[in-house]
Amino acid sequence: MKTQMLIVFLVIVLSGCAPAQPNTANVQNTAIAIVQTGVALTQTALPTATLPPPTFTPTATLVYPTPSPLPTQPSLSILTPDAIQVERWKEYQTELAKVVLSSNPQLGDDPAIYIDALCEWDILGQTGRVVYEYVVCVIANGNGGMTKPAIIYLEPNGSIERVKLPEVKEGDREMFNYDPFPIEVQKKFCYYFDTLPSGLPLCPDVDTFRFFSRLDALYAHIKYRRTHPGEPPLVILSAMPIATPQP
Repeated sequence: MKTQMLIVFLVIVLSGCAPAQPNTANVQNTAIAIVQTGVALTQTALPTATLPPPTFTPTATLVYPTPSPLPTQPSLSILTPDAIQVERWKEYQTELAKVVLSSNPQLGDDPAIYIDALCEWDILGQTGRVVYEYVVCVIANGNGGMTKPAIIYLEPNGSIERVKLPEVKEGDREMFNYDPFPIEVQKKFCYYFDTLPSGLPLCPDVDTFRFFSRLDALYAHIKYRRTHPGEPPLVILSAMPIATPQP
């Protein structure tokens, strides 16, 4: 009995002296904590890296050349006809055709030639009942025509009293007397003469005036009116309100 009790006591003593088995979970947690602490200490010990500011490579900026402004074109001051002139435009055309076309030696003064003739004219100035114009007329059939500066003398009611063309200078049938036209009107002749007659105010740039000749527009509209008989001259259209298209 004593021997058994002694054995039990020895077993108890030996069990108490034996080293305890470590807990696996505690061991792993402790190892992770140690590793994390080491990493943190290592990162703290490392110098802080300072990144240099970004370097921008300048891009080429395209600079387009500024175009030179176009030469200023001369502006032609054309007067707008009044209400009476607009209303009587067919009468004006008939009277202008008779006088202007008859000044062409090749056409003569046969009235039959001027029936249905077409005329365009610009009003270059007006003083009271005296109107200064440049006129372009063509016969209805064929290519005959004539261009002339003209002076229209009006009746008090606005009808035409007479039409007067520049007279030939004495001793020179190729030269005309433009003195009855005011100087400001004579300056506008640059738009109509291919070669400016001597004695008229010189144009600033004859080539420019010739290239932008007003005659081109007048002849172009006459060509249009040949197929559109009811179309009035440009000068009359300039005084008419623009019609609003109907929906």
